[in-house]
Amino acid sequence: MAIMFLNVRSVSRGRGGSAVAKAAYIARERLADARTGTVRDYRRVAGLEHAEILLPATSGVNGAEWARDRATLWNRAEASEPRSNARVAREYTVALPHELSREARHALAKQFAQHIADRYGTAVDLAVHGPTARGDSRNFHAHILATTRELTTDGFGRKATIELDTRRRKALGLQHIAYEFRELRTNWAELANDRLREANLEVRLEPRSRATLARERELPRQLRAEREPEPALRATATATTVLEPQEAPAAAPGPRDHRPTPESVQQHAAEQWLAYRAVRSAEPPVRTERERSRDRGADAGIEL
Repeated sequence: MAIMFLNVRSVSRGRGGSAVAKAAYIARERLADARTGTVRDYRRVAGLEHAEILLPATSGVNGAEWARDRATLWNRAEASEPRSNARVAREYTVALPHELSREARHALAKQFAQHIADRYGTAVDLAVHGPTARGDSRNFHAHILATTRELTTDGFGRKATIELDTRRRKALGLQHIAYEFRELRTNWAELANDRLREANLEVRLEPRSRATLARERELPRQLRAEREPEPALRATATATTVLEPQEAPAAAPGPRDHRPTPESVQQHAAEQWLAYRAVRSAEPPVRTERERSRDRGADAGIEL
């Protein structure tokens, strides 16, 4: 059955990552990295079904056709980040439902890739991979490699909102980055479920985690426990209900009710207290050590 899988990871130069190398791998191409002078060639690696570059559907990038060339796009993306430990790209990996046809899978991957490009104003490099001879025959998935900066006609502009740190996001009134990733999971599941529904398939993707589902299943039980009083409290509430004489129902014949009433409980407590006082008054008074010494001295004729 279709599985829910969306993994988001960063391509960081500080950890040895390269946007050019990553793009060459997912697209199964030969690309030269202008920054390092290395050439990455993955043309002989199997598994590629489809690859294309998508641009955001905004008026500001109408003339950015240069970004559709893979080597130009990712070398300029690398050049836009001068720091030695910079994040140079962000990769989204999704599992495509194997129940869909080849065309439907490609259309779904392209739809989600375009959603990311439009949401953040970045260029994205989409690659759809199929199963290999040694792997699982259902392993259809897509890699979506996105730039970390917004695309402009001449190059790259400011950082995309998903790349901002917590302080900057808070200053701009944006939610924590965890909510961003959670919303992306929801968007992906909705798009995939629409395609599955169109194909008349019963399977659906569930974006919520197992822990979240467990909490949601437990919540109705907790709410019922809070609404329903304890049995003892229900008995007390029934016993203390006072009815007017004209509204009191006639006593129905039946077994004798042995449940205590509030009046009997109060009477029993008063009887217990009186019995306790009687026992205490019958006991000799408790004397202090000084009083006992005085009594012993008086018996011996000693003045204390």
